[in-house]
Amino acid sequence: MAQKRLRPPASADVSEPAGEAARIGQALRQLRGRRGLRQKELAQLCGMKSGQICSLELGRRQPSLRTLRRVCAALGTTPDDLLRIAMRGESPPQNMTDGAGETEALLPGLRELFETPEDKLFAPLSRRGILRTMRQDSYAAPLPSEDTVSEIERRITDYLRVEAICGAFRKAAIPLSFPFQPDADGAEALADSVRRFLGLGDSIVLDYVSVLENRGIRILFLPLPGGNESLSFYEREHESAFLIINDALTPEKQLFRLAIELAYLFLFTRNNGKPVHESAETNRRFAKYFAACFLLPRAAVLFAAASLGAGRNDWTFPLVLRVKRHFGVSAEAFCYRLLELGQISDATANGILGAIHGYYETHQKREPGETLPALLANGRLADLVERARGIPGAFDEARTIAHHAGIPFEEPSAPAPRLPFFGYPGPDAP
Repeated sequence: MAQKRLRPPASADVSEPAGEAARIGQALRQLRGRRGLRQKELAQLCGMKSGQICSLELGRRQPSLRTLRRVCAALGTTPDDLLRIAMRGESPPQNMTDGAGETEALLPGLRELFETPEDKLFAPLSRRGILRTMRQDSYAAPLPSEDTVSEIERRITDYLRVEAICGAFRKAAIPLSFPFQPDADGAEALADSVRRFLGLGDSIVLDYVSVLENRGIRILFLPLPGGNESLSFYEREHESAFLIINDALTPEKQLFRLAIELAYLFLFTRNNGKPVHESAETNRRFAKYFAACFLLPRAAVLFAAASLGAGRNDWTFPLVLRVKRHFGVSAEAFCYRLLELGQISDATANGILGAIHGYYETHQKREPGETLPALLANGRLADLVERARGIPGAFDEARTIAHHAGIPFEEPSAPAPRLPFFGYPGPDAP
């Protein structure tokens, strides 16, 4: 007679890996319930199958770091917060955060598992609630060096400090979270929404830096060696952002990177502030298309072509160079936008793009034709520094911040001696 397999008593300890998987699964189930999602809905957000979510919640398998990141992104939290709930048995807070948690203090044995070299590199910023919008696997650019990240941290800290000194309004004056689909239609709809909130409509401006800074988006120009052209960070405390642009790029390239980082910011805050990670290629395509729609609105480009009477085969290299300067973009970006909108034939576009790329190769990637004047770099920061220098007790700190940012800072001169007034006497003079 076959012996019955005895089940362990309820009080028996479970092996540690299985115990961790069970606690993580319970925490996932709690968070999913808090978000009001069914397993099928969560699976769709993660790009997974319902059965995989079910297995995770039942603790049948230990999730990989990649899987954990995908699930946490869809739930609007991070592996740090999830593990805090799982290992300490805490209840999910009402508003899950997006930033770095206390993984090192909570789970010293799992710190290396859940903290990548990228996490360690940006940890000083994350601890301040300054969160990088796109991770390395979605960015197609090398990681910056530790020195570069340290300089970014110092410049961001200076910016926040001078804002505090001046009592400046620090929250972005436009929404930083819009619902949209990460496809071409979604990119154009998002670009139209952002332009509407900026008060631009279909009008064309060249000084997008001032437009964004006047709405509370901080923009910093500084050296980004090592192949990096731009970075962006979401500032959690004040619901604003920092866009970091390489000061060595051409003005046209800087403007395009500015728009691309805006796209990455909205991808990060998509779905009511809960980041949803798509594939790296999807993110890159979306960001580039958003930038084109933002800087080259459909109606404005169509009107420009119609006003010239230019048909699909009438565009030439010199004509593209003349018209693109009105939009402040590169000749390449303008030509691709004409192609997207069906305003130029494939054969004509290929010929013009060949001439553009040939110029880039022989002129060290400089922009052909008349180029934009240099963008106003660090303009709002310079305004804040000038304001701070007049605030009692803040002069020395304002001077230090100006020095870090390379902003001219005049030392106070001795007051001019008062001279007797020999001007026209006032109406009350005898």
